[in-house]
Amino acid sequence: MLRSYRGVQRNIRSYKYITRAQRATITQQQAQYSSKTKSSNSVAKETAEPEKPRVLSEKYAGFVRKFLGPFLPRYRAQNIGKTVYQICSTCPGYKEFWIDECHLPDTFQTWFSTTSLYVWLMMVRIRADPNAKHYNQGLVDSFFRDAEHRIRRSGVTSGRIVNDTLKDLVSSFKGTVMSLDQGFASSDAVLAAAVWRNMLPDDGMVLQVGEITRFIRSQLAALDKRSVDDLIANKFKFQSIR
Repeated sequence: MLRSYRGVQRNIRSYKYITRAQRATITQQQAQYSSKTKSSNSVAKETAEPEKPRVLSEKYAGFVRKFLGPFLPRYRAQNIGKTVYQICSTCPGYKEFWIDECHLPDTFQTWFSTTSLYVWLMMVRIRADPNAKHYNQGLVDSFFRDAEHRIRRSGVTSGRIVNDTLKDLVSSFKGTVMSLDQGFASSDAVLAAAVWRNMLPDDGMVLQVGEITRFIRSQLAALDKRSVDDLIANKFKFQSIR
């Protein structure tokens, strides 16, 4: 085939010096060569085996896992925090207990203080996980993104006011977490005092404080029976206080 193709090329170089009959012969030879080339290429494509995907050997795959493993929780933290926060944001019995029973105003501040309790409960459980630092950070970030969204939805458009409000909320949340941590590690009396200071400012809420304290202990026990993977898979739901 190569020899015939070279002959065709020689004929093409002398194309302008040949007769009409010779030109027709050369054109026919070119058409035959072109058809043979197309048919051979199509056959080669049909008979070629599909290319197999390249897979790292176990040796190199283990090296990649070992090298990138410590960084994975940090990149997964935001998605995991968002998923876990969805459990906290439900606040079952919010209106029936916190608004109607405790006589708290249905305001942003009431929502923030009660949701802080559920976020803290989840943080206590996640602390036992080796990746707790990243997961809890993702949970808190999701909480404050929701808070910022609610602030802006209420009509606040000034970025400075939003930022100042978020700073105040961060300080309030840190104080609530520290108080509840101290009560959790101490006794029910200290825990009830933390609930009273941070959630129920009215002095006449003794019975409600006791219910919330028992609720906290029961939910922490229920969370302790669940793995972090269950929480990530949204297989846990908080019970209503009543």
